[in-house]
Amino acid sequence: MTTVPSPGRAAVAATLCVVTAALFAYSTLETMLSPALPAIQHAVGASAPEIAWVFTGLLLAGAVSTPLVGRLADVRDKRTVLLGVLAVVGLGTLLAAIATNVALLTAGQVLQGVGLSLVALSVGIIRDTQPARRVAAGNGLIVGTAASSTAVGLVIAGPILEVLPCTWLYWIPFAVLVAAFAVAWAVVPPCPPARRGRIDFTGAILLAFGLALLLIGISRSSKAGWGSPLVLSLLVAGVAVLGVFAAVELRTDEPLVNLRLLGMRAVLLTCAVAFVVGFGTFAVFVLVPMLVELPPTTGYGLGGSALSTGLYLVPLGVVGTAVAPLAGRFERVIGTRGVMFVGAVAMVAAALVLLTAPGRPWLILVSTALAGLTVGFGLTGAMNIVVATVPEDRTASVSGLVFVVKSIGGALGAQLGAVLLAQSTAPAAETPAWAGFQSAFLLAAGVSLAAVLLSIALPARLPRAATAIGEPA
Repeated sequence: MTTVPSPGRAAVAATLCVVTAALFAYSTLETMLSPALPAIQHAVGASAPEIAWVFTGLLLAGAVSTPLVGRLADVRDKRTVLLGVLAVVGLGTLLAAIATNVALLTAGQVLQGVGLSLVALSVGIIRDTQPARRVAAGNGLIVGTAASSTAVGLVIAGPILEVLPCTWLYWIPFAVLVAAFAVAWAVVPPCPPARRGRIDFTGAILLAFGLALLLIGISRSSKAGWGSPLVLSLLVAGVAVLGVFAAVELRTDEPLVNLRLLGMRAVLLTCAVAFVVGFGTFAVFVLVPMLVELPPTTGYGLGGSALSTGLYLVPLGVVGTAVAPLAGRFERVIGTRGVMFVGAVAMVAAALVLLTAPGRPWLILVSTALAGLTVGFGLTGAMNIVVATVPEDRTASVSGLVFVVKSIGGALGAQLGAVLLAQSTAPAAETPAWAGFQSAFLLAAGVSLAAVLLSIALPARLPRAATAIGEPA
């Protein structure tokens, strides 16, 4: 194992600040784009299908780059990898800011998708630079930052668009990313890998191709239907390619994703919980904005704006930010299983509360607060499980796998929810019936209940996280 002198306290604190600032800038950027979609579409003259593919490209790039960047962080200096990711995301943000056509915007968005890997990369850097006793709290800070940026992005997008062109939604994060790059260059210490290794580019290509087919199939399902030949062909082909990927990885000495680690009960269950939590949270991230913005004449809509939608999601960011850094302390009291159990139960409650939301807008605030508890406890618990159970040279790549699985679950949940809403919409109506929302909420609650059951199967306690480099054991 490669060792370096332990960084001083100032460097430790500065490193934590710079990774959280970079993640906050990136997550806020991606969140602000949702309410700004019509303005961006008009600015580049894109059609509805074209602008949809712009954001599908971002999702695909994130899903593919996360395990690849995670593996790079496992076998190369994480400081160098961090600087590379910030440079790529910064370039993508710059291209999107100056884009005058959909092609340049798409290129910028695809490059920005690499930023999804910042979460897994940050987990690896925290393990290398923070004292062992602070690793869990550091992971919580990363998850809390991602949660808070979601609410902040939705809240500030509206006011920015009222006084500035939509390009400023890119220029402001670009300035933060440039500053984060400069500070990272100056203060982040070297984070050499536990051992050097090669990059499995064959596995990366197979994973990229398989995930692309799978996610494109899921994204097409809401319009074409799950039974359409196109969707079925894409899904079957995606699963087949991912099957080949799994077979190749199991025979490779240094795989992109070490699937043998899924033989560890804690890792397998963590990935399963991440999938169903990602699936369940679509009730908040997709359905709540619709409830807020649909007209009151529907009997359940609030007729709100993009700004009010963001305000209704603020409790998610506040609660997620508050509880995520405390997850490590709760683990010492109620155990890892208890933390994951509480997070999963909160998601079930969040979905069920929305069933009684019509006429009671305050219940939407309760639901988003409960979802914040899920994000804060569930994702932080997942990161802590990875850090405590997998070998040090696989921390970043397995963390990335957890977030890829969560993203796939979220995409699947969003599309299934869209199908249920479409089925409840009468031919002459423009808005879905309340029965469609009820079915979607019950689906989210049912899938989240599976996360509750899976969390019960987790080990009650996990070993203490590995000692940080340079710190005495």
